[in-house]
Amino acid sequence: MTPGTETTSPLPPGLDTLPAQVRQIVGTILGISPDRAIGSAALVADLGATSLDFVELVMAIEDVFGVEIPDTDADRLITVDDLISLVARARAKR
Repeated sequence: MTPGTETTSPLPPGLDTLPAQVRQIVGTILGISPDRAIGSAALVADLGATSLDFVELVMAIEDVFGVEIPDTDADRLITVDDLISLVARARAKR
């Protein structure tokens, strides 16, 4: 890399990938360690998300990633992987 062309991520180390960012948001909203927010973890059954948590998760995701998530898509979220996939699709539409 040419000196002076380095870019630095505005995110803390380890949060430079979409899955890591989503896990961090899930952990923050649900008050759990992001390490528990593995891809196959069910947001309600495994992580204890409530309907209010879902609203907060969607709002946080929309704010952080600058995307809009329709209610019909948010209603189909089951796992952390579902949330990651939804964000990836929404970002691809921008």
